[in-house]
Amino acid sequence: MQVPVLIVGGGPIGLTASALLSQHGVENLLINDRPTTSTHPRARFLDVRTLEILRQMGLADLVTATGLPPEWLQSVRYSTTFAEPEVYRLPTESYHSIPRATSPVMPVMTSQDLIEPIMFEAARSFRSADVRFGARLISLQQTESGCHARFEEDGGAGDVVDVEAQWVIGADGRNSSVRSLLGGELDVGFSNAAVVQDVLYDADMSPWVGDRRGALLFVYHPMGYGLFQPLDGDRRWRAQCTTFTPPIAPEDITEADCIAWIRSAIGDHDAQCDINVQSIAPWTPEARLSDDFRRGRVFLAGDAAHTLYPTGGLGMNLGYHGVHNLAWKLASVIHGQSSPDILSTYEIERRPQAERTRIASVDNARLAGELYRAHLTGADVDQAGHRLRQYGNFEGLILSPEYESSLCAAEAEPPPAVDNELVDFEPSVRAGRRAPHVWIDDGRSILDVFGSEYVWLAAESQADEAREFIDEDGPPTSVVALPGRAFENGLYDADEAVLVRPDGVIASRATLRASC
Repeated sequence: MQVPVLIVGGGPIGLTASALLSQHGVENLLINDRPTTSTHPRARFLDVRTLEILRQMGLADLVTATGLPPEWLQSVRYSTTFAEPEVYRLPTESYHSIPRATSPVMPVMTSQDLIEPIMFEAARSFRSADVRFGARLISLQQTESGCHARFEEDGGAGDVVDVEAQWVIGADGRNSSVRSLLGGELDVGFSNAAVVQDVLYDADMSPWVGDRRGALLFVYHPMGYGLFQPLDGDRRWRAQCTTFTPPIAPEDITEADCIAWIRSAIGDHDAQCDINVQSIAPWTPEARLSDDFRRGRVFLAGDAAHTLYPTGGLGMNLGYHGVHNLAWKLASVIHGQSSPDILSTYEIERRPQAERTRIASVDNARLAGELYRAHLTGADVDQAGHRLRQYGNFEGLILSPEYESSLCAAEAEPPPAVDNELVDFEPSVRAGRRAPHVWIDDGRSILDVFGSEYVWLAAESQADEAREFIDEDGPPTSVVALPGRAFENGLYDADEAVLVRPDGVIASRATLRASC
C-alpha cells in the first residue's frame, strides 16, 4: 500500500487526525490494535477550545448531546465521606455548559466511550480515509524520502500488510509502539507509584449524594483517597479508588475490595446501595513528555507525546489541540503549498504548551492535597481552596497560549496583564494567539471562517486593500470582509487587517489606510 499519511492509534486523537486530514483533502490510513472503540469511560472532559475544533469539523452538536446535565457542572466538591459535612466546594466556570462571551461553543463533560464512536464514524465518512481496527503495528522504519511500516490485520491472525507512507502520526497512547520503535521515551516529568483502580458501575447514588452534585466528588475516607465521577447524572458512575488502607497490592485488589471502598466513601455502612460493577481498569498516573514530538517523518500526538495527571481534565484536550496544529501543516506540505520546513513548528509551538499543561496537572494534584491537609490540621481551608481555583477555572491556560515560531510575527508589545495566567483569559488580537471569537452575523462566529486556508480579516470598506497583501506564490489565502458588528466590542480594529492561519491562530497584522 502507498498512502500520504499513516496514523497509528484509533483513540480520539488518531481519529481526529484522520478526519482533519480528510477535510484538508489528504488520503490517510489509520490502524488501531483494538478491535473496537473504547468501552471504558477513560478521559471525560472536552474544553471550550476542543469544542471549537469539533465545531469546525461539524461534530460539536453530536458531542454536546452526550454531555452531563448542566446542574452537575457548577462545582468540584471535596468531602471526607458523603455522610460527613462537606470540606469545600470549588466553583468550576471552565466546566459550565452555559453560553460565554469568549466562544461560540460550550465545554462538555462526557466520557471517552461516548466520544470515540462519534469520531470513528466521522473518520470513516471520508472516502479519503481507510480506517482499520484490529490492525497491529509490527515494524516501522524511515528514510529521507518516506516511511515503511508493516502491520498485521485481525489482531495478528490475518494478513501482513506493508505500507509506504510519506508521513506517520503516532497517536497510540502512553505505551506508544511508534515511539518505542523509534527509540523514544516518556522521560521528562513525574509518575505516581500508586495504582488507580478505575471502577465503572451502575447504582442509585442519590440517597448518599443528595444535593452534593458536582463534576468531580473527591473523598478522603478511612479506606483511602479518591473520587467519584457522575457519567450521566443518573445511575452510571465511575469511582477512582486511588489508595487502599490498609495497602493492597494492585494485583490482589478484587471487585469486592472496590465495592467496600465505595461503601466506605459514601458512608453506606449497612450495605444498602446496590452496586453493579461493569468494569475495572487499573492504571498509574503519570505526567511526562516524550523526549521529542517529531523524529524525521514521524510525529507523536496525544498521550504518545505527553501524559498528564488526570487532575482537571486537561490531557485529552491537549491532544486535540496538538493534532489540530499538525494536520493543516501536513496537508499544506503534501499539497505542495508550503515547504516541509513548516513541520518543525509543530514541536516548537506545542511543546511549551504541553509542558505548561503538564505542570498545571501536577500542581492541581498538589493543591488538592493541601486542601485536605488544611482541613485535617485545622488550617484555613478557604485559603487553600483559593489557591486550588485553577482546578476547574483554566480559561487562560487553554485560550491564551501565544506561539513563537516562524509562522507567527513577533509582537512589539507584551500580552495583556492578568492576575493568574492559568485562570484568567483576556481576549486579544495578537500574532501567535487564537483569533478572538466575535459574532459576525446570526449564528456565525468569526471562528467559523477558518479551517481550509489562510484568511485576511478586514472591514468591508477595507477588503480591497487587504487583498493587496495576498502573496500569489504563498499558500492559498482569501479575504473575509467583516461587517460592522465584528468591531462592536473593540477587539478587532477596523483600520487593521489580520492574517489568520487555517487553525485559527493569528499569523500577523497589518495597518490599513484609515477608513472613511
